Amino acid sequence: MKRRRWLFAVLSGATLVFFPATAHEVAAPAATAHAAAPVDERPRGADRSPRDASQPQPPPSRDLCRPGTPPSAPKTTQYYDHNPQLGPVQFPTAGPVGPLLAGYQRFGALTESQFLAQYTSGNPPTYGYPPASGFVLGPDGRPIRQAQTLLTGYRLDRFGFPGGAFLAPLGTPFGSRSLTPQSLNTPADALLANYHVYCVVRPFTVDSGPIAPWFAQPGMGTQFQLNPAYLPQAGATLNVTWLLQNGYLVEENLEQAAACPAPPRRSETPVVC
Repeated sequence: MKRRRWLFAVLSGATLVFFPATAHEVAAPAATAHAAAPVDERPRGADRSPRDASQPQPPPSRDLCRPGTPPSAPKTTQYYDHNPQLGPVQFPTAGPVGPLLAGYQRFGALTESQFLAQYTSGNPPTYGYPPASGFVLGPDGRPIRQAQTLLTGYRLDRFGFPGGAFLAPLGTPFGSRSLTPQSLNTPADALLANYHVYCVVRPFTVDSGPIAPWFAQPGMGTQFQLNPAYLPQAGATLNVTWLLQNGYLVEENLEQAAACPAPPRRSETPVVC
């Protein structure tokens, strides 16, 4: 039991504070989990973006990427008020999704009717998404974002199929992502809440910045948006699927990884178990 707990702690990492740096590269996580944090190269006292306090990351070791796909979960069939846009009647409680929902309120401080009136439009109604790709806007009206390079061993996650271009640091609370409640639905033949965990195998650059409050949620987590300008070889179709197919990311099964034996210290390739 001690070994398993220790491994999961390494895989999940410690709680971090992630600052979008002015440099064009974020440092690899440090050699121990409790010290693993991206480097902020700005002078002391310089203005910083809002903090996201839930960003656990592993030490910088390629052999900590353990490819694996979690089993599919039952499809959501019961929706709140019989409306799929409002998410499942019962939120997931099992890991790794359940812990991300601590304190989450489906409609924030709004009623159901207020929520739908504010965030949907049309017939049939569809959600209206925030401007500037969901980044917080600065005083000048421009989105707060900058290039960040994610290094080998860095872990990310995502609610949704890999055809999308947005990710977040592993462990970001659901409410900090400003997602719709329907993002918690489980499609047919999909993972629970369609939630995926990824590990960086080859470094790549993204646009990084704080998430604007939206959908009655506080937001202010960190989001990573894929930008074809940083990976021109992907063309206009850059998404998570492309990163998986071209060796930049691997998907992980956190429960399976926690049960694996410790990897060799000097291994240069991902350990599969």
